[in-house]
Amino acid sequence: MNGMDLHANIDALKGYGFVGPDNGEESDMVLWASPLGGMSYQPSWLSHIDVEFFDDRPTCKAWKLTNSQIYGLVDFFNGAELPTKGYECDWEPKIGRI
Repeated sequence: MNGMDLHANIDALKGYGFVGPDNGEESDMVLWASPLGGMSYQPSWLSHIDVEFFDDRPTCKAWKLTNSQIYGLVDFFNGAELPTKGYECDWEPKIGRI
């Protein structure tokens, strides 16, 4: 998404009552600054977790709402069906294979 589209989307969301990304812990959204530079600010409600697979796939990273009961991985870019915690993969807090 180019910068103009990004800011238009942020403005639209703010118009619906969401808090913009420049408000620290109160923000409802986070901007990824660059692939190498990370994000401008990571609020406590967002965690970057290690996902370990039960087969021979390498460990990967995923974003998760802190303290949420999320069990399925989602690929927002491709819409692919992805592994589920306890069945094909696990992350902290670990539950093991179901």
